[in-house]
Amino acid sequence: MAAEDPALAATDAFGNRVRPGMSTGPWLVIGDTREIGLSTPDKAPTYEYRLSLLARRDDLVAFGREPHSDFERYRTHLLGAGPVVGLNLPCGGGSPLLPLAVRCRLDDEAFSQILEATRRKGSLTIVPHIGMGSAWQLAAAVAEAATLEVRVASSPPRLTRRVNDKLWFARLISEVLGENALPPTLAAYGPAALAHRIRALAQSAARVVVKVPYSSGGAGNISVAATEVAGATLSVVKEYILAALHALGWYDVYPLLVGLWEAPALSSPCVQLWIPALGDGPPLIEGLFEQQLLGTEGTFVGSVPAELPERWRYQLADDAMRLATVLQLLGYFGRCSLDALLIGRSFDSAALHWIECNGRWGGVSIPMTIVNRLCRDPAGAKFVVAQRVGESQPQRRFAEAVRILDDLLFRPGRQEEGVILLSPVEIEAGRGVQMLACAKTTAAARELSECAIRILSGQSG
Repeated sequence: MAAEDPALAATDAFGNRVRPGMSTGPWLVIGDTREIGLSTPDKAPTYEYRLSLLARRDDLVAFGREPHSDFERYRTHLLGAGPVVGLNLPCGGGSPLLPLAVRCRLDDEAFSQILEATRRKGSLTIVPHIGMGSAWQLAAAVAEAATLEVRVASSPPRLTRRVNDKLWFARLISEVLGENALPPTLAAYGPAALAHRIRALAQSAARVVVKVPYSSGGAGNISVAATEVAGATLSVVKEYILAALHALGWYDVYPLLVGLWEAPALSSPCVQLWIPALGDGPPLIEGLFEQQLLGTEGTFVGSVPAELPERWRYQLADDAMRLATVLQLLGYFGRCSLDALLIGRSFDSAALHWIECNGRWGGVSIPMTIVNRLCRDPAGAKFVVAQRVGESQPQRRFAEAVRILDDLLFRPGRQEEGVILLSPVEIEAGRGVQMLACAKTTAAARELSECAIRILSGQSG
């Protein structure tokens, strides 16, 4: 793969002061998903707040609107994770999908604040949700203006784009682990091929899935029942699937992934990794979790620590290390999670299939890192993640939610069995909640989470 694409991990275009890594200076945290396929402006603020919880005291954090004062108060006074310097970067008359890193570069006031912090401490680390081109262009601009080194806590943008591409990763799985390590996976390079591949796979499975390879969180997945397409003409299949894809916001970019929707699934494990720069040590497995997926599209709604037979824990760890080692050799740096499925009717006869790589921060790695930072004994803590988005509940000011959940809230060093709210957005809109719950056992953490959700829903605790 490296020989086919010599520029895969190249950073020359950004100057000799910019490279992957972490420096000792301040961080600029940019929790932005706008460069991920099928991203929508309404989802962006949640990711901004969620990643902002990784920021340390006096770090800079980019927001697409005025930072939420109640959330900042919660972060600083209850979690002890601040204060931070919030950069207010509205899109103005521009596109709401304009990346925050671009706004940082074009906004004179924000860019001056970033330069001042860089010069004061002698370096800067940009911590993006995903290390696409805009974060690296910002790093280059800061490095040139400050004549100082700037690090980006991610892989170079070309490699970042590749590892998050489900078709590229499917090829990597096949080459590293073998063809039996992934479900039947095909690429479709046009509408006619797409319809043909869907109908062909529908002959051997109950459901077929079409995925936009560069999307995330199930946003680009369409699950099709075999009974709907197996006997249909190719033109009918084509019209049906194109209409469904366009409804998701897809804009006729190929190739698309076509595969089997495998069932029954015993578990949806994900391996959380930190991959250092080559020469700084091997990849680190920091956690093994089971994802909670909803519906036929497999939308992520939460996670819990994996409770799997030892055989499968070892197999997952071994496969993940092999894949991560190859990624490291290709030039990968930073946060990474690898998603899989255990398929079968029992663990004794199950098959392990790897599905995708998330070369970015995500719905499991952010809470995991928060727990590791805030808990006195992170190794002994169990936590669950609840990502309930789209649920109907009473609209509440974030400060009111903090007040009514007061007895359940996690407080570092004082009450370390409790919930941590990850975003004010869903709570104030009355459409769910994003939180983690931490306790000594998974069952206790799950109960804390459900209790908090009942309270926010207006039910008794």
